[in-house]
Amino acid sequence: MRLRSWRGSTPLSPTTRRPFPWARILLLLAVVALLAYLFIPNYFYVRADGLVQGDLVPVSPLYRARIDQLLVHCDDHVTKGQTVAVVSNFLVQTDFQRQYLESQQELALSKVSLDERVSTAKTNAASLKDKFDAATLDAQRLHDTYKSYDQAYRQGAIPQVEWQAKYTEWQTAEANARAARNDWQRAQQDIGRIAAAENARIASSQQLSDSAQAMANRVSSESLTAPVSGYVVNCVSRPQNVVEPSQPIYNIFEPDRAYVLAYFPPDSLNNVHLNQTVDVSIAGLPHTVPGRVVSIYPDLTKLPTQLTRFFWQHVQWNEYRPVRIALDRLSASERQNLYYNAQVHVSIKVRDTAHPLAMGPNH
Repeated sequence: MRLRSWRGSTPLSPTTRRPFPWARILLLLAVVALLAYLFIPNYFYVRADGLVQGDLVPVSPLYRARIDQLLVHCDDHVTKGQTVAVVSNFLVQTDFQRQYLESQQELALSKVSLDERVSTAKTNAASLKDKFDAATLDAQRLHDTYKSYDQAYRQGAIPQVEWQAKYTEWQTAEANARAARNDWQRAQQDIGRIAAAENARIASSQQLSDSAQAMANRVSSESLTAPVSGYVVNCVSRPQNVVEPSQPIYNIFEPDRAYVLAYFPPDSLNNVHLNQTVDVSIAGLPHTVPGRVVSIYPDLTKLPTQLTRFFWQHVQWNEYRPVRIALDRLSASERQNLYYNAQVHVSIKVRDTAHPLAMGPNH
């Protein structure tokens, strides 16, 4: 009802009561709770984000090759010895084919050289054998002559000078026969040496030829196999791409060799020590697992891209110290659920870090 004054029609408003500010109080409590959630746990824990890492095993060709076929994909599980790709290189194949043809020509020349050199050595040995036989007959003839002269000399029929001359001729003939025999024996030995050397040369040429032919066949189409069992990661190559020698086509992540690489702010490293127990929460595992600090890297580094969420985490604003954490107590089934570069959250109780037994040898 509108009230009117006795002087006019000006309305009179009754005094209203202000409501209690429940919304502001609830908002203030929410802000306080959020601040408590963010900062109070950090007073008791040192926390960091990280990634599941591992010593990756590369799958790569030994020569420059073209990828003809990829038989597995990223995140596929492979077993040791499984064929994962087929590669080839026609340029390398042509080079090995050229080496094969050259080695075949050298092999043919080596066989001809063997026949010629052995034939020449045999002819020379036969000639020296004839000289040795002639020298032997001449020495025998002079020996018989010397015997007759010696008998005549003993009977006084000839003077000593003639006897001495025949004796000298016989000794000279004997020396010539011995020299001829040595020359003939050396010639026979030369036949064996020449044959052995040429046969070794032929064997080397044959081995080179076989190797070149085998490599030509190999590079025309070679299957690459997985050196270990694990999960395929880092798939950057595509069919028909050309990769350089030892450039990985795949990398294989072995869950049995997995570890965690966590990135701590440098000012929190006073609370992180070697052999310290760490609570690790890994994406893909339903519960927290224990870990152990095995090394603290000395150099500062930027945060990996997949862990960078806020602007102050970029390298121009902040850098981090990597800490390697071993996962010693994972079961076989839990390890099979690990995947490479899975995000990880780690936490360390501050009150445990002050214990002297937790101090590592570097602190």
